[in-house]
Amino acid sequence: MKKIIYWLFMLPLFALLNGCDDTDTIIFDDELPQFEIKANAILLEVIMPKGSAADDEYYIVGDFNGGAEAAVGNLEWQLEKATGSESKWGIYLLPSTFKDGKTLADGFYFVSASKGEERSVKNEAVVHQLDVKVGTRTNVWVDRWEAYFNTEEEGHDGFVVYVADKSGWDNLYLYGWAGAGDVTPAWPGIAVKGTEVINGVTYKYFDMGKALDGYEGVNLIFNNNDGKQFDGPVVTLNRNFYFRITDKGFEEIDPEASYCIYVDDQSGWEDLALYISGAGDNNEDWPGLEPAGTKEINGVVYKYFETDVELMNQSLKLTFNNNKKEDDPGLVLSFVKNITFSRDFYFSITPEKCEEIDPATHGTSYSLYVEDNTGWNALALYGYGEAAIGSSWPGIQVSETKEINGTTYKCFHLTPACTNKNINLIFNDNGVGNQLKDYNLTIDRDYYLRISEAGCSEIKDCTVYVQDNSGWEALTLYGWGDAAIGDSWPGIQVTGTREINGVTYKYFDLSEHVGKYSNLIFNNNGGGQQIEDGGLYTALIGDIYFSITATSYEKLPKP
Repeated sequence: MKKIIYWLFMLPLFALLNGCDDTDTIIFDDELPQFEIKANAILLEVIMPKGSAADDEYYIVGDFNGGAEAAVGNLEWQLEKATGSESKWGIYLLPSTFKDGKTLADGFYFVSASKGEERSVKNEAVVHQLDVKVGTRTNVWVDRWEAYFNTEEEGHDGFVVYVADKSGWDNLYLYGWAGAGDVTPAWPGIAVKGTEVINGVTYKYFDMGKALDGYEGVNLIFNNNDGKQFDGPVVTLNRNFYFRITDKGFEEIDPEASYCIYVDDQSGWEDLALYISGAGDNNEDWPGLEPAGTKEINGVVYKYFETDVELMNQSLKLTFNNNKKEDDPGLVLSFVKNITFSRDFYFSITPEKCEEIDPATHGTSYSLYVEDNTGWNALALYGYGEAAIGSSWPGIQVSETKEINGTTYKCFHLTPACTNKNINLIFNDNGVGNQLKDYNLTIDRDYYLRISEAGCSEIKDCTVYVQDNSGWEALTLYGWGDAAIGDSWPGIQVTGTREINGVTYKYFDLSEHVGKYSNLIFNNNGGGQQIEDGGLYTALIGDIYFSITATSYEKLPKP
């Protein structure tokens, strides 16, 4: 139930919390200022990654100071350790000392004397760019040092692939190949070596073997050695890797990062914030965190909140709110959810409710309706391209069968992961040996397809045939719903007449509305008589046959 909280009832809360005004923002401990601002200098306060030694030497490097050769080992460009923080260093930069007209906007990075150059969490080169002036303070973050990726872990053979396994498989193997041959042992590859808990997450791990150190272009395949598999990334084995997998795919993750909270925000609120309580000293001031960004998953754009590692596996109270601060006018709108923070969480928020959702099934999804004329004993569907249909060959099975307008369709209900993706479809006889040529579609709606051993084609026609026994001088057809038949009452005129098996039918060509639904109303061209005031709810696909009198209708089988 939605909670509408007036500021009168919020006063006790704010008596307990630190006061805030329009200029307040959420500040973490490692972001607090540690050095005094100097009027003639640019101050950079640098937040180092965990494990950065206090007795190490750290330098700033860029074109503005002559590059690494000139800067590393030079006290002028060495950072100073903050006395009040375990993770922060600082440096004062005088623009008068910059070389060749270069500035921080031309790019810079940091170097550790013992651990090498600064790197991203994916082991990529880093270049910061800042347009700042003297008399200012700016926080800069370093994610990793080069040594983090170049050092094999003690007790392991070579670099390690860690897997947070959400596949549900009984067994997990990792196969690797490059060029025309195996890199790992032959299929199914390497078995899980063991498990390891890192920041509260249990990983299965694979030791890749020291002999493979530095091997480039390794194609990884996760599998269960029992018919289930999917392609992983192509990697160079020069560091440890961390993945989260399901039975359909993988995601590379940062083991030092906490879980995230994702929100499909349909609340209509002007802003969204998240207040987290029940977490000891990790509480934030009201109204809490603002979204760190957005991420698209299966066609749905989520706002997400990043959290501290210290919150992992704690019992938390989440209060999603409309970011109203103490002196803001209006109502505080909020929803409360209690969780144990042992994984990523996904929520959908509307004006009426907040509910947890499964991102694999949440969002818009479409179906394929297949008129199967192949004569095969079974039918399966595999797809590849921007999204996969089926984690392995022969793909997915028929979801259900439906009779529509006298035709039996085999239905494949696709997941939201396929929505708006371009996919190559391969219909096959469930892996026995027959398959059709690839058929390419962008899955942006339901499709009606007709297949035979000759191939696959889209059904693009819809014709309504009427055996007219009404006695009316004229017959028209009006429709409302997904498809509007006729711009206005009484609708469209008869397209023509056809004789089928000795019976003369009046027919309406509705091919422009194929695949949609409409409530059909037969009438005497607006002369005051009509059949079914509410409309005959009909799927507009293929040939549809009716027999009508002045007061009734009958849907006929195909002749």
